[in-house]
Amino acid sequence: MKTLIRNFSHTFRRFFTASILNLVGLSIAFAACFVILTQVDYDYNYNKAYPAHDRIYRVEVNPGGEYGWQIWLARPFCELIGTASPHIQAFSITSLSNYPSDFEVDEHIYSELEFTGFGDYLEVFQPTMVCGTTASLNEPSQVLISASMARRFFGTTDAIGKPLYTGHKSHNYPSVIGGVYQDMPENSQLGNCVFSSFRSDLNKDSWTNWNYTMYIRLDNPASLADVQQSVIESCKQKIPRDRISGTEDWENFIHFTPLDEVHYSTIGNKAATSKAALYLLLCVSVLILLTAAVNYMNFSLAETPMRLRSINTQKVLGASTVSLRVYLLLESVLVCVCGFLLSLLWLYLLKDTPLSTLVASDLSLTAHPILLAALGGIAVCMGLLAGAYPSYYVTSFQPALALKGSFGLSPKGKMLRTFLVCFQFFVSFMLIISVGIMYLQSHYIQNSDYGYDKSVVLVGEIPDELLDRREAIVSELSGISGIEGISISQFVLNSSDDYMSWGRGSGDRSINMVCFPVDYRYLSVLGIKITEGRDFKPGDGDVYIFNEAARKKYPWMRVDEPAVPEDYPIVGFCENIRFSSFRNNDAVEPMAFFIYGKDHVNWDANSVLNIRVAPGVDKVDMLHRLTKATEKIAPGRDFNFRFMDQVIDQNYHRELRFTHQILLFSLIAIVLSIIGVFGLTLFESEYRRKEIGIRKILGSSTGKILYMFTKRYLVMLVICFLLAAPFGWWIGHDWLESFSDKTPIRAWIFVISFLLVSLITILTVTFECWKNANENPANSIKTE
Repeated sequence: MKTLIRNFSHTFRRFFTASILNLVGLSIAFAACFVILTQVDYDYNYNKAYPAHDRIYRVEVNPGGEYGWQIWLARPFCELIGTASPHIQAFSITSLSNYPSDFEVDEHIYSELEFTGFGDYLEVFQPTMVCGTTASLNEPSQVLISASMARRFFGTTDAIGKPLYTGHKSHNYPSVIGGVYQDMPENSQLGNCVFSSFRSDLNKDSWTNWNYTMYIRLDNPASLADVQQSVIESCKQKIPRDRISGTEDWENFIHFTPLDEVHYSTIGNKAATSKAALYLLLCVSVLILLTAAVNYMNFSLAETPMRLRSINTQKVLGASTVSLRVYLLLESVLVCVCGFLLSLLWLYLLKDTPLSTLVASDLSLTAHPILLAALGGIAVCMGLLAGAYPSYYVTSFQPALALKGSFGLSPKGKMLRTFLVCFQFFVSFMLIISVGIMYLQSHYIQNSDYGYDKSVVLVGEIPDELLDRREAIVSELSGISGIEGISISQFVLNSSDDYMSWGRGSGDRSINMVCFPVDYRYLSVLGIKITEGRDFKPGDGDVYIFNEAARKKYPWMRVDEPAVPEDYPIVGFCENIRFSSFRNNDAVEPMAFFIYGKDHVNWDANSVLNIRVAPGVDKVDMLHRLTKATEKIAPGRDFNFRFMDQVIDQNYHRELRFTHQILLFSLIAIVLSIIGVFGLTLFESEYRRKEIGIRKILGSSTGKILYMFTKRYLVMLVICFLLAAPFGWWIGHDWLESFSDKTPIRAWIFVISFLLVSLITILTVTFECWKNANENPANSIKTE
């Protein structure tokens, strides 16, 4: 052990710069790998915390026509499916997703997610209960909360029977805590919500309200085929014929997606996580670790000419070849383990920084003990593998030759080192090209013409208990200097892929559209242009303004006429705008702005404030002024004011996060590649000192010597770029496929990636070789 420590410390002191770079490179690689693998673990194990996750399925249907595959179903249809087969142990009919709500407990307001369904819909998922049972959801006004909520609300998990008020206590009757469940992981379908129930008679026999999602739990996954056949037979017999079109293809009418796969399904969620992205991240983690191992091997080989005398002197003094190799292997393992330990320090220091936003998972070290143990084992294996060849090579020379200095490098060794550096260049080019393509799409999303000026709009949310004061709130806020207009809508434009889908009419005069409820001021506040007819006006109700895409698809539409027979009138048409995300082709999607009237009094829950700010007004200051104004209107209530740009970016948070991940790891790959180039250049410049000296004596200039070194690297860079470019294009192109509206892939992305890596490489080579190229040739020849 003393010999190991002595050799290690001597090597570290003698090759201080190289050793520091090597340790830093290893630590960065391990830290990056940890970050990547936490994200991979988060996505791979999504929904797998439920006890019967392998037997739970989400029901999806394709009713024909223009709808395509969907997850929203009618309640009687769900009940028909749930009773179609004895293999179905339990089924749940739920809302489409959770939604934020305010709850009051002992005069304290808590904002939590709420999820609703019919009866004991949690029986399918079987959460672990701390107290009570999921069956309490069968009782009116009973809710379930998580253990962490119970502790925050009541200071204890023993909360059964305690009251919980939705919104303000003075505005409603309380719900009663019927059970407390153990907190679910973040990577689960339902998450930690306040679980409540719909009225038992709501839409019980209605085939027109397709507003629910259904999950089933089977007795055995092998029963799925029988269940599907039984469900199809029941559907053939019991579904009203006017509710489904194209039912002749029953095999493609209904589909059951395993709960483990829901996280990756774009049905009902076009922003779903891509499995290809997950596999790419996993590959990147492997590539980064391989690059770090390559760097260490290159450094070890670079030190070979300078360590041969020391190693072979020990041979002459009696040390065996086996013992020397063992010591060198242990030294290699020690370096890798030190790099791993240093990475833990980086992770600890960076866990509360913006790095944590790069992944959806928890980056705390204590949350991933198995991953840490695995990386520690990888560090040991990496040390053994990366040190195997250098330890064999450095002890393979005859002592007499090594001590006299008359040794040379084998062609195989040179070829291996060249291949390793080329591998690093290949990874760098591939990642930079792919991230460049992703950046182009992100830039395209942020700078495209949306049909309105999103940069001057702020949005906020009126609390539910203040909806009856909407006009007073608008009037009060409109008096703030710098505000040009305020309108109210049900949704934030561009905040989602899906809003409300409405179908109207029948036969040849039927339409399907996206419905966007607003007030009469909305189009003027956002600056959306009318192309025919008029804008909304005060007093309007139950009227449409369609986009031009709707008129193109349904040419019978006319101003001042019903959209279809016995429907509501059209008062105008507007320009096509970007109303959803770039995952949809909004230019051909029929869409209508709609004002709720007397036929939709109970539907009117428009709560989104859209505030147009005058040019030149400081929007950050305006946010502060709006917050102060609403604090006077409703003390203690949060209107959640934010920039519309922020809301739109949030709609792309998965894609943007993935882009940032690949960007960071591309930079890491470049850094590791440059460290590898540094090691190889160090090796060559030390070994070729005599050649450099002779060339200087024969009249070669410093520039010619530097060109001699850089020429080889330029050839390597060109070859690696040509090999990596198709892979980088494929990764970027595959990522773009998730968007319906996408930017073309530009040639300059490839040019910049080549120039960037080449410039950094040439600068590194020049810096490392400059010393030897300017050295007095007598010194280098004298040492030989």
